[in-house]
Amino acid sequence: MRRVFGNVLGEPEIQRLAHAFYAHFAKLVGEFLLFPVVSRSKSGVKVAVENLESAEKAHALGKGILMLTCHMGSWEVALVSALQTFPQHKGLFYFVRRALKPRWFDSLVTGRFRRNGFGTIAKDGSLDEILNLLAGERIVVFVMDQHAWGRGSVRSEFFGEAAGTFKSLAVMAMATGAPVVPAYTWREPDGTHVFRFEDPIELVDCEDTNEAIRRNTRRYNEVIEKIVLRHPEQWFWMHRRWKLTR
Repeated sequence: MRRVFGNVLGEPEIQRLAHAFYAHFAKLVGEFLLFPVVSRSKSGVKVAVENLESAEKAHALGKGILMLTCHMGSWEVALVSALQTFPQHKGLFYFVRRALKPRWFDSLVTGRFRRNGFGTIAKDGSLDEILNLLAGERIVVFVMDQHAWGRGSVRSEFFGEAAGTFKSLAVMAMATGAPVVPAYTWREPDGTHVFRFEDPIELVDCEDTNEAIRRNTRRYNEVIEKIVLRHPEQWFWMHRRWKLTR
């Protein structure tokens, strides 16, 4: 938080923001543990979906959707609950994700996703699978706010400093022409979860393919920056996002 807000907020404000984040994280853990019970109750989870028409318009192009998201709000609770409001999209969502540790926790999360109508795709070696899913007009979700390394990454500025960022979203968007639609969640003070779609991100095109990948990836980071700034206490600050600048 000091890295991002040190030039605009005093230390007392940063401390208050940190306390607000830990309060949010405690709620997140509780919702994760209780959600299987709460989701089956009559009251359910309060969720509002915003700008769904933008995603539906993009999906109507017939190229599938590449969905850009980040660890914001109570993402599992909000997404699963939101899907109940547009059941016609059940079975269309596939998450590109790393395996979690330990293995039992990964199995728990993966099983919950699949029981609620979401597919999962491994980050490594998934190119052909993603192409097939897009050809079938599926929605492939990329979580883009974690450190990336190796050949699948590119150095891209995030809040003013270089960060290892996955380049796969830019590569897929350039190769397929599928629209990149940002989507994210947050929790309102009354406990309502909001799941919001933004309008598709315009693809940057240039003759140098590597430069096009860098420019598009930077644009995706800029979108995530704006999302984080709207509700900074609800972004997952515990992740070591800037390992390149240690």
